[in-house]
Amino acid sequence: MPKETVSLRQAACTFVMFLFGSSVIMGVNSEAGQDSWISLLLAMLMALPIILIYARIMRLYPEMDLFEIVEKVIGKIGGKIVTILMIWYALHLCALVIRDFSEFIKVTVLTETPQLNIMLILILVVVYMSKSGIETMGKWSVIILPVITLVVIFTMILGLERIDPTNLLPIMGHSLGTIAGGAYKIFAFPFAETVVFLCLAGSLRKKDSPYKLFTVATLIATVIFLLVIMRNLLLLGPAVTNAKYYPSYTAVRIINVGDFLVRIEGSTALNFILAGVIKTTVCLVAASKGITRLFGLCNYKHIVFPLGLLAVALGTLLYENIKEAFDFLEIYQIYAIPFQIIIPVFIWILAEIKVRQDKAANGSHSPDSAQTDAAG
Repeated sequence: MPKETVSLRQAACTFVMFLFGSSVIMGVNSEAGQDSWISLLLAMLMALPIILIYARIMRLYPEMDLFEIVEKVIGKIGGKIVTILMIWYALHLCALVIRDFSEFIKVTVLTETPQLNIMLILILVVVYMSKSGIETMGKWSVIILPVITLVVIFTMILGLERIDPTNLLPIMGHSLGTIAGGAYKIFAFPFAETVVFLCLAGSLRKKDSPYKLFTVATLIATVIFLLVIMRNLLLLGPAVTNAKYYPSYTAVRIINVGDFLVRIEGSTALNFILAGVIKTTVCLVAASKGITRLFGLCNYKHIVFPLGLLAVALGTLLYENIKEAFDFLEIYQIYAIPFQIIIPVFIWILAEIKVRQDKAANGSHSPDSAQTDAAG
């Protein structure tokens, strides 16, 4: 199939939308209470080394996705094992996001609608986006990201008369361990989930810098998260923020401007869903590309629909209720370590060695070296 390419701007917007995804509706962090913003900034610092490793892998093998890279640096057998693991992670993450959003929609909007119906509708949208291609997803992200950002800013401005600055006090009121624990949770969900982007790395143009993509997009997402955390804390307070399953939705719900602007949480919920569609699409495309590579198929778009249905089926089996969904976040930060840290670091080290070996081999067979050998 023709190679799909996206501009750096499109890739960055998709990256930010991916991070925004289900993270905002589930709450970026609430364990650290009024110190959640400190946990967020610490999480960003924790994430920088690993995302730079992701970027380095892309730089070493430009215009190649993760599945092509692992086969090149590990070999066919080892490459297939890593490919299967990353396919599972992308598919599982896709199922998690679909389930999380169906829970959100059922609890807040369509309380009488069967959850399976909601999941099927969502996956049909995701499948359509996936079949439209990575370029279309990039263009869509460029349009939607400014809208989502403006909504966040808009809700903050509208809530100014209801904010209570004392909700942010006392600063550092929690132990360093609690703040660091909250930071690691944010690191694992959502920052390090961007490892999935390595599966789509072949779509980034060779001239574009992956370092710029990962760092700038992460900084933009961090600013948006910081605004969301501050809004929620200032409007709800740490106790209510911690008690609510969907603090962002609850915070926006209490905002009224006189009698003419009420119930604006509907537009916010729509923005959450749009971001969730992008995150789910990235995961579905990543898993589809992996299976295409694994079985030598010609076009990943041919399998996105059955794989989407498989994600829905998996999503129905993940947990029984919303409480279990949030409890799983405690397990997820450990479960994700191999996919987010161990495998990428392993690939990075082998890629560095492989590139150096190739350069040394090419250098020893260069025309200059050949002439030197002949003269000797």
